[in-house]
Amino acid sequence: MSTDYVQTYTCPTCQQRASGRGHMCHPFQGDSPYECEFCKQRVTEARHVCSSMLDKIEYNCKNCGRLAVYESNLCEPELIDSE
Repeated sequence: MSTDYVQTYTCPTCQQRASGRGHMCHPFQGDSPYECEFCKQRVTEARHVCSSMLDKIEYNCKNCGRLAVYESNLCEPELIDSE
């Protein structure tokens, strides 16, 4: 399986190092549509969330409360307690 990674950059909103289109503060606007690595559908929305992705969410943002699969998608990621 091949995953298309986006080059990392500094988010202009939170100044954190981000990995492109999935970062929640300032989603990457280029390279659309792309294939979701979880559901394999072609999507144009950087904040796309599918049911396959929901099962893999591991982080929430201490700043805004958003949920994400990867910590690089959030400004202040915190691992969700599995209890």
